[in-house]
Amino acid sequence: MNRKLFSSMIIAIFIMGSTAQAQLIWRGAGMLKQGQAILQASNYLTDFNCSYDWAGEKWQDYPEDKIYNWNGSNTMFAVGVTNRLELMMHVPIDFKSKEHSGVESSARGIGDMYVKARYAIIPWAKDKYGFTVVAATRFATGDKDADIAMGDGTTDLGLGGIFMTRWHKGWRGHLRAAFWLNGKTDADINVGDELKMVAKMDRKFSPKFIGFITYINYQVFKKQNADGDAIDCTHKSRHYLSPGFIWKPVKGLNIRPKVLIPFGGEGGSLFSVKPLLDFWYTFKLFG
Repeated sequence: MNRKLFSSMIIAIFIMGSTAQAQLIWRGAGMLKQGQAILQASNYLTDFNCSYDWAGEKWQDYPEDKIYNWNGSNTMFAVGVTNRLELMMHVPIDFKSKEHSGVESSARGIGDMYVKARYAIIPWAKDKYGFTVVAATRFATGDKDADIAMGDGTTDLGLGGIFMTRWHKGWRGHLRAAFWLNGKTDADINVGDELKMVAKMDRKFSPKFIGFITYINYQVFKKQNADGDAIDCTHKSRHYLSPGFIWKPVKGLNIRPKVLIPFGGEGGSLFSVKPLLDFWYTFKLFG
């Protein structure tokens, strides 16, 4: 296939499949080479079916007349400025719909975009451990006044770290952590900071096929009112397992199907399982 035609097809996939909460610690510690670029779209389907009852301290199924769907893609474009520094932009595009007691509401469009930089403190290689740090700013580009809010109206700062082991007998490990220092709304409400911790193990079966299993711990701390006092029953905690695999059918393209399975946690609404399909395409941009 003509390489220009193939590149155009891949870019079209990314543009057509854009939507979700973009991730601060996407990707391992390995870096793009100077002049390389990467396009990514993480497509997902979310069907919420239960909410947390703080009084009873348990999850309760939605009533039969309540439906809440949230589907979309997270998109990302990144470029290697040097062999140790990357700059990138994340653009979430979301499609949300709710129905309760016969009343329907929906919203679609761009969520809160953010820009990000990654720097390799210890450059990773196949035979070497690596450590990369991340910093980001998230902007209030989502419509907070939509029928279903597309953003929270705050400007946020994020920091993260990514450790990755070398390959050893077909195995490779990851440890990652990210913290979002979230801002205040127009009503002077602090929406609650976020903490995410990830442990992941890769198993290489062939040069074109890698399986993985991931554990995720995600926390949203309590909101605070204008006086700085914590608001009860506004925090969230989640534990997830996420199995999946990476398939590399042609040079530069990674296809990664996976599922997100929740267990434990409290606060907010939850799903039984969340399927995701990621596309990554790496190519030479300059140099």
